[in-house]
Amino acid sequence: MNNMKLKLGQIGKTLDNISEKMDLMNFETFDTVFPQMVSGVKDVKRLINELVEEFGLESLLKFEPDLLTRAKQIERKFDNIVEIFTREEKKLQKELFSFAGEKKIINYLRY
Repeated sequence: MNNMKLKLGQIGKTLDNISEKMDLMNFETFDTVFPQMVSGVKDVKRLINELVEEFGLESLLKFEPDLLTRAKQIERKFDNIVEIFTREEKKLQKELFSFAGEKKIINYLRY
């Protein structure tokens, strides 16, 4: 049981850390923050798998029902971040396409 408490404590701290990193993530910090988040997610997944093997999923959820909720909140945050980055990528694509079109027009005008 102590092992479960220790691992759940680690999971909680790691989830908090991931959540904080998500709040800090933007286009400038992506290259440093994202790998740290991925590492944290891997750690959480490993710890949860160990706990499920040792105690079973039902026991884990009975002992720490908040765990699933916190994981879902982080998942929603991540989905929001992906959506923001996707919108920005599409915006940049349109701008690049527009610049390419302007360049073609300038080249046509030269002839």
